[in-house]
Amino acid sequence: MVAVSGGSDSLSLLILLDAYLRATGGEILAVTVDHGLRPQAADEAAMVARLCAQRGIRHRTIRWEGEKPATGVSAASREARYRLLAEAAVEAGTSVVMTGHTMNDQAETIAMRRERGDGRGLAGMAPATLYDGKVWIVRPLLGWRRSDLRAFLAEAGVSWVDDPSNEMAQYERVAARRALAGPEEDEIVAALIEQGRLAAEDRVATGEHAGEIIARYASLVSPGLVRLDPAFAQVNDRPGARLALRILLAAVGGREHLPDAARARKLYERLEGAAFRGTLGGTVVDLRKSGTAYLHREMRAGWTGAMPAAAGGVWDGRYRISGGGLPENAVVEALGGTLAAARVRDRNGAPQALMRAAMAAEPLVHVRHAESGGEGSGQGGLPERLRRLPAPWIRFLPSFDLAPARALAELLDGDRIPEPPLRSHIAA
Repeated sequence: MVAVSGGSDSLSLLILLDAYLRATGGEILAVTVDHGLRPQAADEAAMVARLCAQRGIRHRTIRWEGEKPATGVSAASREARYRLLAEAAVEAGTSVVMTGHTMNDQAETIAMRRERGDGRGLAGMAPATLYDGKVWIVRPLLGWRRSDLRAFLAEAGVSWVDDPSNEMAQYERVAARRALAGPEEDEIVAALIEQGRLAAEDRVATGEHAGEIIARYASLVSPGLVRLDPAFAQVNDRPGARLALRILLAAVGGREHLPDAARARKLYERLEGAAFRGTLGGTVVDLRKSGTAYLHREMRAGWTGAMPAAAGGVWDGRYRISGGGLPENAVVEALGGTLAAARVRDRNGAPQALMRAAMAAEPLVHVRHAESGGEGSGQGGLPERLRRLPAPWIRFLPSFDLAPARALAELLDGDRIPEPPLRSHIAA
């Protein structure tokens, strides 16, 4: 599947991929997302549909329905676009969606992240990103300049449209694009791309080391309770170990982003000292006198509350509700202290109090009976209805981070992370 807006980048991708597949075999579905934000968008979608019809390419237009936000429109549009594209891919029976992001887009991304001081983000956009655990967003044109693509289209006699929002100065990306423009643009873009390449290499390598450290020193000793061996604090590879700790904190706490690097670094340094108990990112860290550390989810109002047990829903950023067949009044919420105390069993010598605290924050699917006002637990609800998710990569998993994400999924008994479409994506 190819996301085609009618701009020069996505049209180039469509025509290049069509030519490639005509020679090698394969089929394209072109999808245009109409965000409903500009009246011209429908005309642009129709233009793409005509071009596809002329070339014998299947095409469909999807409209972003519903009320649009008053602020944060750009971010909301991006979220809606990826969601709609992923839904269309699943309906079409494919797990690959290609987008027309270019070298210029990559340079702008790196420039914006450099302004924010984003260390790991300096790697830029990954060549492939797993969305929602099942659809790969692939960016095959990151090595192409937009000017080359436009020259290619002009030679092919294909016209394109320019989105007026690309000229609105209030958008961060537009400001970055304008800052790069000028007689030295090629040199600046090349320098940014080289910076991104080096950052990507470092991100992949550090991630691989973090994954190895998680696999070696972390273990799930009881539901919701992760144990870190004392040797975790003495690992020679400090960057890899600190990243491993940030990943574990985000996973146990159900966070979408890694915790602050500086705070995580201080926490890691404390693991070599006296016993303590603290929290970071929704995760309780309990260091024992033996040097063994335990991590579990912090119970706090508003974080581990009840929600309808609807298929596909995500509870507490940690578990996805799978399958159907549950009644409408089924809910998922934290097990709570009373039930946790009744269910705890001695496992691997972990402290009973910590096992109870960890299990209390684990989910329970049950049914609230409206007629009697009573409640009842669904039979086998927990293992059958809930799947552990690899926070912080629930929605977006860049191919840069495949190694640590797989180590995390193995640790938490989560679903297997699928292989990326191309071998070159494995090392990003």
